[in-house]
Amino acid sequence: MSIPAVEESWARIEAWLARHAPVSRARLRPPAAVEEIRAAERELGLMFPPDLVASLRCHDGTEPGEGAPELAYYGPPARVADIVRHTAMLRDIGTDPDGLDGDENELGAYWRQEWLLITLGADGQASDGLFLTGRPGPGHGRVGHSRTEDAPVFSPWSSLRHLLADFAEALEEGRPFAGRVPAGVDGVLRWEDDRSVVPDPVSPLALAAQAAEPEPPTPGEPAASRAPAPAEDRGAGPRLTFVRVAPPRPQPLPDQPDLVFAEGLTPAELLSRLGAIPATVRPRSRPHAEHAAASPWAAHRPMVRAGTTGGWAYAAQEEGAAQLVRPEVLRAVSEGTRAVALTRQGPEVRRTVVADGVPDEEAARLVVSPRENVASVPDRKLARRLGVDPWPGSTAAYSRLLAELEGEFGIRYRPRDDADTGLTSALLLPLLDDLPDPASGPAGEVRGFDLAALVDRTPPERLRRACAAQLRRLAAETGIDAYPEIADALARIGRTERDGFDAGEHMGPDAAAKPGLGLGDPLDLRIRTLAAETWAARRSVREEAGPVGAEDLSAWIAREGAAQALRAFVLLPVPVAAEWILSRRLSARWREELAADLGEGGPQPAAGSVNS
Repeated sequence: MSIPAVEESWARIEAWLARHAPVSRARLRPPAAVEEIRAAERELGLMFPPDLVASLRCHDGTEPGEGAPELAYYGPPARVADIVRHTAMLRDIGTDPDGLDGDENELGAYWRQEWLLITLGADGQASDGLFLTGRPGPGHGRVGHSRTEDAPVFSPWSSLRHLLADFAEALEEGRPFAGRVPAGVDGVLRWEDDRSVVPDPVSPLALAAQAAEPEPPTPGEPAASRAPAPAEDRGAGPRLTFVRVAPPRPQPLPDQPDLVFAEGLTPAELLSRLGAIPATVRPRSRPHAEHAAASPWAAHRPMVRAGTTGGWAYAAQEEGAAQLVRPEVLRAVSEGTRAVALTRQGPEVRRTVVADGVPDEEAARLVVSPRENVASVPDRKLARRLGVDPWPGSTAAYSRLLAELEGEFGIRYRPRDDADTGLTSALLLPLLDDLPDPASGPAGEVRGFDLAALVDRTPPERLRRACAAQLRRLAAETGIDAYPEIADALARIGRTERDGFDAGEHMGPDAAAKPGLGLGDPLDLRIRTLAAETWAARRSVREEAGPVGAEDLSAWIAREGAAQALRAFVLLPVPVAAEWILSRRLSARWREELAADLGEGGPQPAAGSVNS
């Protein structure tokens, strides 16, 4: 199939912008003068490819400012003056390697002398835009992408003529261009990510369920006590013997885990409030807990051990993402009693006192110590074993604050005393983060959409129905509607819609129990499980361990986000929850679908256009 001429593609682009994005159409500049183009060629010392000359003779780029039409995330077309200025700037930065044969050599420099920058890049960052190759011969006029933080790459377009034809077609048919879908919104050309996720991502927790928990490690025989291997008999005669003298082994640092104490609770009650997974409860020593938590069986979930001291139950976190500094966790632990937490995160040591969910600000303590050791060991436990302490001030502060607990609260505890004791322990399914304060109100804008105006002009009942419809679409496109707990919650929301619930209010504490969002209820457990899947997938991808890949991680992030949007819809006023829902939609058609859900009249928008 023949590719349309540059002039034909620009005519189609102009026509679409005039109909659906007139503000962006007005940002297109008049044609560049031939004399200006020839002067630019002389200044840069190379001939512009014919497609670039033809394009500049249609429009000399765009006027900067809000609404300037962009080529997806490559930015708006550059003016002749922009091409000269930014190309010269990048020439000063880049260097050329010897040889030009093949893509690998041509892309081996940050910038080449014969490249011409033709767009202004994402967010006006010129070094992240598109360029054309200006050297004679094969590949003349080929389109590449200069990337600020990575090596340049060639694009799928063999020429600017090819690129503009695809751009025009994307506008007319609402098709993806460079992975994004165009939309005309309030007279401006905007771009939406056309996302999707793998329908059945690899589950880190399912893999963990197939693995067995490792048994306690067997302490190895100290290296110093091992008998030397017998020397090989090489006959009589003089021998040269080397003796290795090891420096004194440093003393390991003291155990200083994050701790929480709850007055009057049993260890089992404390573990339950922390979110312990019942199937993982068993006695473990500290080495056993650390060994188990580092195995595939744990799937990067936090591990805690619990015991008693005086009239207090305590929990020590041995592994995993910090839990005992989180306000939602301390609120759950202190319900009907009081709790004291002592946590250490690098240079920061914090003591927190909470009575029945209310923090006691006067009893709080915070010590931040300067770094006093230049040694850097990435693994915290390895640093502890090697005796490397970047923050000795924090180590001393932790010990001091721990000792003070006995005088102030009657709590006497030393981490080393229970290290080898088989305390009741478990993996945690972490509690959910707090939602934002409803009093903050809805966001004014989401993804370039005027949410505040929508809330102002839409009757509450209609807004609620539309957001519920958007929530069902989000659940379907992420796949979370396959979970029975979520399907049940969506069905309950549908019944509430029919009862005419006021969209300006949230369901309140009594209604929260209906969809199962109380602590430990089915929906709560499902959302917490999705959060654990996401965390485990992120750690697996970061460590490049196991079969979990980047696509799986993206799917779990989308699923968790959709489930959190459902939670927000239940617990927050609908105008506030709308931001959670709309910001997480995957389909690039969400604006059109929202207009349909709102029942807004008027003709159906053309492909790629939406009037909000």
